[in-house]
Amino acid sequence: MNVQNRTDGKHLALPMKDRDGRGELAVIVKYTYRVSPSGRVERDDDGPEPRPIDLPNGEDPARSSIKYPSELFDWKPGTDVVLVADAWGRPGATYADVSLRMGPVQKAIRAHGFRVWQRGMLGGLVPGPAMPLRAPVPIQYELAWGGEEDLRNTVGTGVTKQPAQLVNQPAAQLELAGKPLGERAGGNQAAFGPIMRHWQPRVTYAGTYDKQWEETRMPLLPADFDPRFHVCVPPDQWSPQPLSPGEPIEVLGGTEDGAFRVALPPDAPRFSSLLDGARREHPTHLDLVLIDARERRVELTWRVAIPLPRKLEMLGEVRIQ
Repeated sequence: MNVQNRTDGKHLALPMKDRDGRGELAVIVKYTYRVSPSGRVERDDDGPEPRPIDLPNGEDPARSSIKYPSELFDWKPGTDVVLVADAWGRPGATYADVSLRMGPVQKAIRAHGFRVWQRGMLGGLVPGPAMPLRAPVPIQYELAWGGEEDLRNTVGTGVTKQPAQLVNQPAAQLELAGKPLGERAGGNQAAFGPIMRHWQPRVTYAGTYDKQWEETRMPLLPADFDPRFHVCVPPDQWSPQPLSPGEPIEVLGGTEDGAFRVALPPDAPRFSSLLDGARREHPTHLDLVLIDARERRVELTWRVAIPLPRKLEMLGEVRIQ
């Protein structure tokens, strides 16, 4: 397939099938920017390619949260905002707050120093006193409320059928700022990273895989498959209305110098294809913003799904500009 990328971004083009089995070409473009401590923005020509798979925080993908999400989808609604960051505390402090703001997406997490589970005065488990922060605390789901029985965070700690076994074991260090620890306060998703496909609420959009699906649609996606399944973040990090690439970004407490603020150029790619000699424009929107505060890097991703003709040679060119 002839893809002419006339932008500075990296692209990925792969043939796929839509929900009903029709052939399409998914074309994904990523712009990457470097942000200096002074706020100066530069396009990063050596930025990463669009990722076809999820990349985990740990060595075992089955037991690790996701650090960088897959971008191999044909279409996704709205804009996901992902943040890779650590909580940096003042010397001697026992906790530090990290906040993220981009358009309507606003979220704050409190990271505590190391602490262990203790028996509560009224039963159950409670986190013990936190030790002073001696190093930055990674903001990832392993340190939040959760456990294998928690369908919103299977890699966290505190949710178990045998709570006695957790006494004196490492307790959750992350919680939503201003709210008590626990699942009712949303503490099980007290991180800024992507959520796994089998976690709530993402899995609820996957559709119904029952006997009727086996008999009438398999191996196609279910008829009730919802593209929100491709939304890889908790609801409080998703904007149903697509965001502008020039929307100001603010991260406080997630870098050593305390603040990461940037307004990126409003540049966005345009997609077109040449089908049987006729040029067609394909609308797109910014659907993923990945802020890597550790690397002082921001990645922006767009995509289109171009229907494939029965005779592939009729699709002469795909242009990104």
